[in-house]
Parts: sequence; structure tokens; C-alpha cells
Amino acid sequence: MRAFLAAFVLLIVVPTVEISVLIQVGHEVGLGWTLVLLLASALLGSWLLRREGARAFRALREAAAAGGTPAKETAEGAVVLVGGLLMILPGFLSDVVGILLLLPPIRMLAGRLVLRSAVRRLPPDVSSALLGPMQVRSRRMRANTAPADAAAAPGQGEPMPPRATSPGRGTVIEGELER
Repeated sequence: MRAFLAAFVLLIVVPTVEISVLIQVGHEVGLGWTLVLLLASALLGSWLLRREGARAFRALREAAAAGGTPAKETAEGAVVLVGGLLMILPGFLSDVVGILLLLPPIRMLAGRLVLRSAVRRLPPDVSSALLGPMQVRSRRMRANTAPADAAAAPGQGEPMPPRATSPGRGTVIEGELER
């Protein structure tokens, strides 16, 4: 259902809105200026795609040469590609979204979102192989521990350390994955 909704929006809603904006701009400034604006935005988009794409590729090469996993750089490169393609496509709304995706702060944020989405969708062993080790924030807690007086060994005054009640249960680590 979710894929159907996304396809409906991309194939029906977005083109309809783009065409209505083009018609409105055409009525306001005329056909000639509308075509000039569309051509200028396509040229600007291709120039920005080449410039920002080269920067993203350089960052990808540097991260790979340093021996790290270039996951962040790959995600940002994908965002640059989408932003440049949106600028090249005819339409003013796609141009605005494309320019926003090419701005470095928004590109980095969108790259993080792409990376998080990829991590969620991939199995853990595949994501760690592709994306490298992940940083984890954690908080240690004890699970299923008996009260201190119940844990005391018979005949001894000191309580034993808390023990888990079943195998595999002991220290519980709660946390969030960070990228």
C-alpha cells in the first residue's frame, strides 16, 4: 500500500502540480521568459551537479584511501545526484527541491537520513559489512536480579552478586545506533 501511494504521488500528483505551476508562471511572465527560466535552471543544475558531484567523489576517494568505510560520502553523493537531476528536469518545484538538496547543510542532513534508512532496511551483518562498525550509545542495567537478602549464600554474611534467572539474560544494554 505504501509503494502504491508513493507511485501515485510521484506519477500523478507531482507532475500535475509542476504543470500547474508552469502554466501559472507562463501566464505571469510569458512563454518566452518561462522557457528561458527553465533552460537557465537546467544549465545551473547541470553545472551544480558537476561541481558538487566532483566534491562528493573527492570526499569518497579520500575516505576510501584513509581506510575507512565511505558510507557517509556515498549517501551524500546519492543526494547530490538526486538534487542535480531534479534541477535538470523541467519544472520550478523540482528546481527548488534540487537546489535545497545541493546546499551542503541540507545535503549532509539528507545523507544521514539516507544512511539511516539503509541501515534499517539491511540485515545487521550486511549493513556492518557495507557501512563498517557503528557507534552505539548505551546505558547498562541489570535485568531479573533478586533482592540482596535473597541472594545471600546460606551460612555467609555477604550476598552473592546478582544472577540472571535464565540463560542469556543478564546485563541488558539499552541504546540507540548513531551514525
